[in-house]
Amino acid sequence: MYKVTVSGKGQISLPAELRKRYDLKKGDKLIIKETENNITLCPVGDHPILQLRGKLKDDESKSLVEQLLEDRKKERVNDK
Repeated sequence: MYKVTVSGKGQISLPAELRKRYDLKKGDKLIIKETENNITLCPVGDHPILQLRGKLKDDESKSLVEQLLEDRKKERVNDK
């Protein structure tokens, strides 16, 4: 648990450990969720699909284009 202080302008500073853990940089957006007795900050990234770009790719895996071209070749052979 972390303790922060609200400035006169309503600003807070997030601890460096949290900024690193959630990869937060200057200009990043956060959503504020309010419940009955709590305020929660949630990082907002780019489009959710764009956030996944490159995360699931293995270094040895073929690109999607290479996979599609290979599949097309197999289909042509099977159609003959």
